[in-house]
Amino acid sequence: MDQIKQKPSKRLDLQGIRALAIIVVLGFHFYPEYCPNGYLGVDQFFVLSGFLMCMLLKRAENQSPCSLVSLFYSKRFKRILPLYLLVIFISMICLYYFFPNTAIETNQESAIHALMFVSNRPKNDQEDYFEQLSLAVDIFTHTWSISVEIQFYFLVPFIFMTASALPGKFQYFCYLLMGFLSIVFFYISPSTEAFNSVFARIWQFMIGSFFQSFN
Repeated sequence: MDQIKQKPSKRLDLQGIRALAIIVVLGFHFYPEYCPNGYLGVDQFFVLSGFLMCMLLKRAENQSPCSLVSLFYSKRFKRILPLYLLVIFISMICLYYFFPNTAIETNQESAIHALMFVSNRPKNDQEDYFEQLSLAVDIFTHTWSISVEIQFYFLVPFIFMTASALPGKFQYFCYLLMGFLSIVFFYISPSTEAFNSVFARIWQFMIGSFFQSFN
């Protein structure tokens, strides 16, 4: 079976964008008074992810749809799951040793959500991500963005194959249309849904996919 070809060298420009996003996100969490808008680094990650996923899929576009999808999923999950599961495991150990009993039940439920990649689903309509951060009770609050990312992985191969099946410039129109529909969903949704839902975030991934399609 053919494998997805890898380029011999990393894109330094993309590495720089990723590093900048990491810095501003860390700045927001540790020094919010100096970096109040650092949470936008997550949005930057989503745009970059759309670019990278489209690039990865384009390298395998000559394969059959089944091979393309299976190779894409296997490569992404092999890259993400080992470290992700290790972080959850260590977090649970720390939870039982260092956190009060009152926090265990909440975090056990959140750990299950993290394992199922549904941490971006709020427990109620009033739940706010930034409020959860300030309370510092749920140690898995940050996994919401990974959940959005993984949920996008389940969509992007089919978005890419749909766009690739279209002639010429209609491929760009496909990404623009998906992004436009996502923006509409973002603006008509309640604020909590607009923040957490992958469907309200697709437009950010589509920005990256759109620009990568020009390469």
